[in-house]
Amino acid sequence: MTQQLLEAVGEPGAEVIYAWRSFEAYPLLVDLSGATSVRVPLRDHAHDLAAMAGAITERTRMIFVCNPNNPTGTVVRGAELERFLDRVPADCLVVLDEAYREYVRDRDVPDGISCYGDRPNVAVLRTFSKAYGLAGLRVGFMVADERVAAAVRKTMLAFTVNAIAQAAAVASLAAEDELLERVDVVVKERDRVRDELLGQGWRVPPTEANFVWLQLGDETADFAAACERDGISVRPFGAEGARISIGDREANDALLAVAKTYPRRH
Repeated sequence: MTQQLLEAVGEPGAEVIYAWRSFEAYPLLVDLSGATSVRVPLRDHAHDLAAMAGAITERTRMIFVCNPNNPTGTVVRGAELERFLDRVPADCLVVLDEAYREYVRDRDVPDGISCYGDRPNVAVLRTFSKAYGLAGLRVGFMVADERVAAAVRKTMLAFTVNAIAQAAAVASLAAEDELLERVDVVVKERDRVRDELLGQGWRVPPTEANFVWLQLGDETADFAAACERDGISVRPFGAEGARISIGDREANDALLAVAKTYPRRH
């Protein structure tokens, strides 16, 4: 859906603003669409909405706000999002990417669909790939103004979501109670893992997703290799840090054991 949105921009010289680091597909998809990326650095591992608003020009056509942010897990709260949206021109589309919405427990984090209600330049993306467990089927949806939806439909390929994926998505919606139980388990483990890592002396920002962000700097690759030797897979990001997805208790304990014994250089 992200790619179709970008293709719908379809304007030479268009600019797309997003925080960085954020979802790693943003720069790739912006390049594919022929638009120009405008990356605004994170502040304290979270979106700097004031700086993002300040980066808007007459060529800006789209802004991505990943909430919670991937890979840091940090969030944008309601009041700051409203102030930001008030500064965005009416001809600029703000896309709220809420792939991890089901894991949010902070009551100050807004549901993007409520923001969409009276703002036709806001679109909301959701997915079945995370909490619903359908990553292999690539099912998601967008909630947007009719004009935005019509523009996106023009760029969509036929049969991108097959009958099996559609049936699985509908079945997942019908099993919401089971979904919520699974999500609650992940959230409890997420909080436990973060608390343990903080207790070990690691720097871990607050997270509302199904992962934690471990600030590692130039030790990122070494830490990822240490995890791999113990059969644990983490997602390293250059010399910045690693995203650690929350698994079952046994897997999480194995990760915590590696973190506890890892010989940090600083």
